Amino acid sequence: MAVIRPEARGASAAKSKTRAKERYLKAKKLRRKSRKPSVPKTKCQAASPTHSEHEKDAFMQEESEDDTPTTSDTDQDEHQQDTPESEPAAALPESIAADPLQADPVQQSAAAEPEYLFRFPKPRNTSSLDPAMLASLGIPSALAHPTVVDAAKTKDLDDAWDNATDPALYNGISVSRAVKQRLADFGIKEWFAVQASVIPILLDAHAESSMYMPYNPPRDLCVSAPTGSGKTLAYTVPIIELLRTRTLVQLRALVLVPTRDLALQVGETFDAVGRGSGLRTAVVTGNHSLRHEQKQLVKSTDDGFGSNVDILIATPGRLVDHLRGTPGLTLQHLRFLVVDEADRLLGQSFQQWVPTLLHALAPSNPPPVLQTYAPPELQLKTDHIKWAQDDLEAPAQSVQKLLFSATLTRDLSKMDALQLRNARYISVRDGEQPRNDALGEHFATPARLREYMIVTETSNKVLQLLRLLHAPVGPEHEPVHHALVFAKSVDAANRLVRLVSFFEDDWAKRQGTRRLHVQYYSSDLSAVERAKILRQFQQGEIDVLVCSDLIARGIDLPEVRHVVLYDVPVDIAKYIHRVGRTARAGRVGDAWSLVEEQEVYHFKRMLREANHLDRVQTEKTKNAALDEYVPCYKAALSQLAAVYSQQRL
Repeated sequence: MAVIRPEARGASAAKSKTRAKERYLKAKKLRRKSRKPSVPKTKCQAASPTHSEHEKDAFMQEESEDDTPTTSDTDQDEHQQDTPESEPAAALPESIAADPLQADPVQQSAAAEPEYLFRFPKPRNTSSLDPAMLASLGIPSALAHPTVVDAAKTKDLDDAWDNATDPALYNGISVSRAVKQRLADFGIKEWFAVQASVIPILLDAHAESSMYMPYNPPRDLCVSAPTGSGKTLAYTVPIIELLRTRTLVQLRALVLVPTRDLALQVGETFDAVGRGSGLRTAVVTGNHSLRHEQKQLVKSTDDGFGSNVDILIATPGRLVDHLRGTPGLTLQHLRFLVVDEADRLLGQSFQQWVPTLLHALAPSNPPPVLQTYAPPELQLKTDHIKWAQDDLEAPAQSVQKLLFSATLTRDLSKMDALQLRNARYISVRDGEQPRNDALGEHFATPARLREYMIVTETSNKVLQLLRLLHAPVGPEHEPVHHALVFAKSVDAANRLVRLVSFFEDDWAKRQGTRRLHVQYYSSDLSAVERAKILRQFQQGEIDVLVCSDLIARGIDLPEVRHVVLYDVPVDIAKYIHRVGRTARAGRVGDAWSLVEEQEVYHFKRMLREANHLDRVQTEKTKNAALDEYVPCYKAALSQLAAVYSQQRL
């Protein structure tokens, strides 16, 4: 057995320790190379492994070997030491043909570069934008720049419209003698501005053609005019004038209004102007049962159903009920669609009345008998007309949409809901009234309306109302009589009527004067009761009518001399419609707004944004002027508290 000397064992351990140190130094060298930034590879380097990769493979192979040295290992290690490190492990070719499916090396190097997160600029304040410019974005030019008509402009009832004197109106157009006679019987001697502007436009569309124009349909019309300017007659007269020549009874005119009372008033106007024309008018608002109204609208015939009316006045909700539940009711022959108080109707859904109405006007599969468009035989009667028709052109609906309101909205979502066709816009306003285009809507107040604002404490608000009713105020220095008083709700109106009535009882006894008759008017009353109250107010039997917004839309009460806003509204549209109940048809009227101290800022801001603040005068009142009403007011409060205490029991 060979014996290993101690000297030989020590030399072998030293050699093994030297090889381990060499492996450590190689690994350290590789780590240093890996930390260096990468450089773009050449085509040769991309095709073959680098020298460092060969050294890494060799190092990994050596790590896997056994630590026991052998003769071949020693020879190989000595050979590696003789080989310079900069020499590659294998000879590289001078050029390599790139694989056509291989990615571009330049793109690979660009993708390998690190991506940097750029710093965004610091936030800064943007320049203020013009509100008028923002309000006009996307609005059609006809709506942004409507035809403006002076509210003071009038025209004699017997004069025909002459294009030579007024380019905005049309030549040779006049209403029939029968209609003029009906208007004269009501004391109407001249056309107001809105009537002189709208009537010739509607009549001119039919001057040389028949009622239906499927290949040359009329343009729709949107009208913004002050309250009390005669908008109802502006569409009543041309509709009666055009439908009075009809031979068959068909539903050809539909008028939509927001309230039942306004529907009854519009129906009375159609009956009065169209008396003797043979036209049949119906009003459906829900005051009667559905079956009763169905008998008014349709009738049974040998072919199925027929229409009983030519003109229909309805509220949107009741119209939807009949479109869904009345057999035989059709809008296929409709020629006029009037939306009165359009801003309010378009702002409320009413059982999705807009899509339901449009679907009834143009159903997807119209029946062969009830054509959606003009009957085919009408074209045979109008061969002399130059039709704008070609072989591929389809007929269009002949229904003409007419929108009327004192506050004409410019909200495109609302205007587009009715699918207006090339609409034209007319704005009737006072020549001295400032424009309010930045508000997004057009509105106008009567020219002879005087507006006042009274700033008061909350505790003195009722006393200020009592002072208006009994003390001389205004330019005429007369108490406020024949007045409408608007409250914020039905309950508030009911409480105010009771309080003022108790005050009037005590005040009349102490002062020995006539007691003012104060009445309550709201939707809680039946239709018969409301009609009776309005009749008494028009006859002068009622001095003050306290109401909510039910009467603020469209109701024509010529006897209203004053309007008192006991609770001021929060938006300009409600304000315009409330104060517009007076100064109607060219009369003089006063509007009084009782503004609490905490409401002054918001109320003035609303008027300022509408460019209307300059038209409202501020009236200052001393508290000493209210002292004489305090005793009777306290007594009325005690009586009111006793009444509500009994109701709780």
